[in-house]
Amino acid sequence: VNEDVYAYQPDLLYGYRLKPNISKTVRNYSSAFVVDKLPPWTIVSDTAGFRVPLENQVKTTAIDRTLYVLGDSSSFGWGVNYEKTYSSLLVEQLNAINSSVRFKLRNLSQPGFTSFQGKLLGQELKEVKKGDWVILSFGLNDSSPSNQTDSHQFELRNSLVGKTGWSMRQVLLFRWMKTWLVGLPEPPPIQNIDIGKRVPVNQYRKNFESLIEQVRNKGAKPVWVSICNFAEYQDTARQTAGDKKIPFFNFPSALEPFLPIVHDRFPDQFVTYFEAYGEEIENDPMLVFLFPDRCHPNEIGHGLMAEVLFKFFKREIL
Repeated sequence: VNEDVYAYQPDLLYGYRLKPNISKTVRNYSSAFVVDKLPPWTIVSDTAGFRVPLENQVKTTAIDRTLYVLGDSSSFGWGVNYEKTYSSLLVEQLNAINSSVRFKLRNLSQPGFTSFQGKLLGQELKEVKKGDWVILSFGLNDSSPSNQTDSHQFELRNSLVGKTGWSMRQVLLFRWMKTWLVGLPEPPPIQNIDIGKRVPVNQYRKNFESLIEQVRNKGAKPVWVSICNFAEYQDTARQTAGDKKIPFFNFPSALEPFLPIVHDRFPDQFVTYFEAYGEEIENDPMLVFLFPDRCHPNEIGHGLMAEVLFKFFKREIL
């Protein structure tokens, strides 16, 4: 069982989400062969069920702007502590060079989320204002095979029958009652519409465009960070970003130029991953940046992603 699965709970709006007010340390389970060789990581959430630092940050100066992040597990920082995520490192670097403009981070990312759930997360952007930046990052989960689209599952959950069943399942008594209770209406049959992907690629583009407009309507600036996004979904994201004239970054391919210097820049982490992966890291050098699932960035990956993004933000802000 994936150890961090106990950090999440069912949710009527999103399907599931991070539990509020938790602090849970888990092992990295991306491969059974290295589970004992990689350091554990800790998940801490706030009252709203979003990831926050291990320790409360002390505010010493006024905060002018906020960097929001809406994404999936890669932007959530799966496998690493909050302080080692690319967005946390980015804000730290921005605040280190500019005393006149200070940023705070609001990471709303959730593992497993698609652009459909990202669009629903737009309700969390009420406090977004002019001068803020919003990183958007979805794709891998959108392209995941599924017998039902995310939109159809949302409709089923939020139908009258779905809401009734949802509420009753939250009551332990119902587990006993259902052994004899009969006559409950059944949910409507699944329609064979857009079966195949959680979010069909045409809808992915529409969700992308909607997210961009939500951000711009608030006076903030969107940035698309594509992580572990492949084939037509990556192409769609790149094209849509170009059409909407917003910055686009593609990881981990953007990290390849760092391969020759990684062992000098991150000696301790490099040794940790080399000892964990062994010959695999020689066969696939990208494992220097990634966990064994070859998708989620490890500490080195997050650190270098922050550097790439920092160069862009520095030009835009200063």
